[in-house]
Amino acid sequence: MASLFQDYDDFVEKFKPKKTTDDCYTPPAVYDIVVDFVAGITSLEGRQIVRPFWPGGDFENFDYPDGCIVIDNPPFSIYSKIVRFYLARGIDFFIFAPGLTQRVAGADVCYVATMADVIYENGALVRTSFTTNLIKDYRLMTAPKLAEDIRKASKKPTRGLPIVYEYPNNLITLALLGKLNQRGIEFAVRKDECAEVTNIQALRRIKKSLFGGGFLLTPRAAAERAAAERAAARERVILTLTRDELALIP
Repeated sequence: MASLFQDYDDFVEKFKPKKTTDDCYTPPAVYDIVVDFVAGITSLEGRQIVRPFWPGGDFENFDYPDGCIVIDNPPFSIYSKIVRFYLARGIDFFIFAPGLTQRVAGADVCYVATMADVIYENGALVRTSFTTNLIKDYRLMTAPKLAEDIRKASKKPTRGLPIVYEYPNNLITLALLGKLNQRGIEFAVRKDECAEVTNIQALRRIKKSLFGGGFLLTPRAAAERAAAERAAARERVILTLTRDELALIP
């Protein structure tokens, strides 16, 4: 009889809707940590924090009060659309972002690459970073303490990120930025010290891609990146930039 009930439970389970990253409900402890971090980079006094994302919600027609700040975990399937929407309307935001596909081409934002493994209330484990327009002078930055606080709240041990290729110092990706963050290294890049790229010729020649794109750095920023980068590659493949790619650096 027990096996009969088990078979029925398995049958019913097949028809239940599967959870995706769009169904991730943020643990209150993690959300509070993020709000505290935002309070450390901008004044929240007199400003309303809004959360326009919930199942069935319509963020585009949400009533955003003047001077509000969006601090929320949006559906990752439309993450780029959301970033562009807020930028176009001048709405301040600090939103959760998919760690490995965080870059929004051409967006005037700062990427806070925490690469924190967040266990959401539906049980989904998502490697999470943050994107904001509140940090005006920087394009890229790590936040080791934020990531560590989130890790503790999620009760999830930090995972290492394997690296197959060693990029030149003039190139950084959000994944590599997240790796620096996981090692507790403070690092940031100013907007006028980097240029976006989707791939580089060295990878194209071997039919590889720069997953999620990257940023070319000025010599000064590249020197800081070299000093900050401590990770040992499992298999080293030295990549170089072409003259055309070097010419894109501000």
